Amino acid sequence: MPDTSTLWVPGHAPGGAPDASALWLVPGHASERQLAAVHVDDGGRRGDRLSQVAIRGGAYIVRREGIGMLIRLAGVVVTVREIGPGAYGLYSAALAFVTVAAVMAQMGSEVYLIRQPGELGREYFDRAYTFLLCTSLVVTVVCLCGTVAFAPWLRPVGVLFPLRIMLLSIPINVLWAPGQAHIERQFAYRRLGWLEIGGDVALYGTAVPLAILHFGAWSLVAGYFVWQAYLLVGSLLFSGLRPRWNWSRDDMVTLVRHGSGFSATQAVVRLNGVVSALVVGTFAGATGVGYVSFALRLVDTVGFASRGAYRLGLVAMSKVPDIDRHRLRFAIEQGSILQMLALGVPFAGFAVASPWLVPALFGHEWTAAIPVFAVLALVATLNAPSMIMGTFLLSRGQNLRCCLSALIGVVVLAVASVVLVRHLGVVGFGWASLIALVDTVYLDRMVRRTTDVAYRSMAAFAAVLAPSILFPLFPRPAAFAALAPLGLLLVVPALRAETVRIVALVRTALGRSPA
Repeated sequence: MPDTSTLWVPGHAPGGAPDASALWLVPGHASERQLAAVHVDDGGRRGDRLSQVAIRGGAYIVRREGIGMLIRLAGVVVTVREIGPGAYGLYSAALAFVTVAAVMAQMGSEVYLIRQPGELGREYFDRAYTFLLCTSLVVTVVCLCGTVAFAPWLRPVGVLFPLRIMLLSIPINVLWAPGQAHIERQFAYRRLGWLEIGGDVALYGTAVPLAILHFGAWSLVAGYFVWQAYLLVGSLLFSGLRPRWNWSRDDMVTLVRHGSGFSATQAVVRLNGVVSALVVGTFAGATGVGYVSFALRLVDTVGFASRGAYRLGLVAMSKVPDIDRHRLRFAIEQGSILQMLALGVPFAGFAVASPWLVPALFGHEWTAAIPVFAVLALVATLNAPSMIMGTFLLSRGQNLRCCLSALIGVVVLAVASVVLVRHLGVVGFGWASLIALVDTVYLDRMVRRTTDVAYRSMAAFAAVLAPSILFPLFPRPAAFAALAPLGLLLVVPALRAETVRIVALVRTALGRSPA
């Protein structure tokens, strides 16, 4: 599926003219009336002003993601209760392989189109459609042949047939990227919002009835096809594009040159799902993959608000020049803390309630996924500095270093998973993911070539939040003692001051956000 995250373009207006004092937003998640230059004065509050702009830009996505979260949560509740962990694991494993293939087929064409300066004629989008039709067909054929060549090694057992069927969706999956890019270039973000929310409705509106009728994994496979078809048709309707064949050798070469590095990076990032399917599927079967995938789904759903907080780091680091090392350090540190809070607080709340909430909502057969969720939620919280530092490197065009960091993480995850899942079961994948955070060391070294980063405040917040997030791993009633560190947010002066400052910043920014 095309990446719908916001693209922040430093120092350029939509017309392409450089502007050293402005950061123009080319996002999919801000208000339609919010596109404007972000001017920064030389006063002491310039960091906070950048933060407020970032959060106001992220407020719209938080509300919209909140609606999508409710739809997805309702759909997941019914679907997984009906089909069970084994069927969910087969679908999730197939989806993990297909997602990597779709990223390679899309070749970053959406980002390429968004980044182009000035007005783009229809011929640009026609060439993009032509390019994607070719790449998607090639990738589909290659992957289908791969399922024949590597069939004995694909895991979990039983994934082969669903995988082959879902691979046929790749052309539909990637062909809606130019339409989305056109919508974003028109700044029609509300239309994009309705498109994405409608996609959630299409997915679960199809999957839920079929799950109730006992179609198992195929209910989600069918829902996936309907979802992608809706996104393709909807993007054409909302954008007004009517694609035609338009072959241009020069444009094809340009798209390949641009997309090869970008798609390779994105594919490496998504290899974590493939590792889960292969390793967990080998030692714990489709049911184990179902538990891990369900836990990852909970992490993604509960942590939806972090997408808004993520805008803080995107804005601040795209705006600040390398020569201003102090402001860069402020952007990385404050962006990391805000991201940790946006993730850690809801994770802690859900983790405490999960021993009672998960069985009540999803059924008792899913309780084995609760410890996996707790560890993966902690991983997501601790990964906040890596996300912000990666954003900094991407804002400087250092895609290769981000790709190398992701590759380090995937390799460590694969090796650690083989050992830990074999001995600890599915929760071993969570602990392996924690070990894979070693890639932060590499990111830190790369960032320190430009500015220093202090982790004292981040470590303090992590230490306070971690016990509550890991609440399900402790025996009760002793587990309630894990909540005690949260009181340090109000007792320790430095933590209290930082918490109050960030809360005030968020409230101020959200209070000015568009309806």
